Amino acid sequence: MLIGIILLLCGSSAALARTVTDETGNIIEIPDYAQRILPLSPSLTEILFALGVDERIVGVTEFATYPPATATKPKVGTFFNPSLEKILALVPDLVIVGSERQDAKTSAALGKFKIPVYRVKPVDLDTIYISIANLGAITGSKERARQVIAAMKKKVAEIQNRVAGLKTQRVFYQVGVDPIVTANRKTFAADLIRRSGGILVTANNPVRYPTYAIEKVIVEAPEVIIISSMSPDTDYDRFRLSWQRWTAIPAVRRRRIYVVDSDIVDRPSPRIVEGLARIAEFIHPEAFTKNEKR
Repeated sequence: MLIGIILLLCGSSAALARTVTDETGNIIEIPDYAQRILPLSPSLTEILFALGVDERIVGVTEFATYPPATATKPKVGTFFNPSLEKILALVPDLVIVGSERQDAKTSAALGKFKIPVYRVKPVDLDTIYISIANLGAITGSKERARQVIAAMKKKVAEIQNRVAGLKTQRVFYQVGVDPIVTANRKTFAADLIRRSGGILVTANNPVRYPTYAIEKVIVEAPEVIIISSMSPDTDYDRFRLSWQRWTAIPAVRRRRIYVVDSDIVDRPSPRIVEGLARIAEFIHPEAFTKNEKR
């Protein structure tokens, strides 16, 4: 079986017809029109579905759950530990990856089989637009990518206009509950909070996702606390209520503790504008209730 797959993969290399540079600066050869695309992260799967190339997606990772049609696609393992055997069995002619931790191991293995690996590297909303445009270019869906980006930018502008001029709020963003883990400025959440009229109180921490003692949170005095639901099996309402004992924190006294779906905040996909809207409503609810009453 494996020998047959290897022969198929080696034979497919003859179809390589285009040289491109991916978002990490690597120069690779890809098919002029890839027919068997394999995205190795949930966010990449969402982007490709949004670009309308879902019929050419041959597989997805375990936690790729959106849109619902992903359920019909073969699974190749988890985001951080995809199965090489399952990947090879799907005979992809283009693999797309989006994690530095995933790159080294997966790319080295796939390189032996002459499978092109295109890397994306979004770090904020602006670079997510770039990734969508680049994926549109390499999959033959430039116009659709342009439409997706335009719709995203329109929504972002509407949200930012609503919060413009309002008093900036201090925000603590929680991604881990036991112990408390937060985020610094080099995260998608930090970009969304800034665009929503907030200041991430842990932005200057040198660690991207640092552990934080409750005493530090009290000192930071956030006016809003947002908890990201990183694990679907966790009772986040319980953790939201666990903050109630710390009444020295302004967010606790004012009952401004919220839970947000991590899928729309931490995944660099078109749905991140939904995350922006939700966070903006948490930080500046007055900007949205006023407009809705008009």
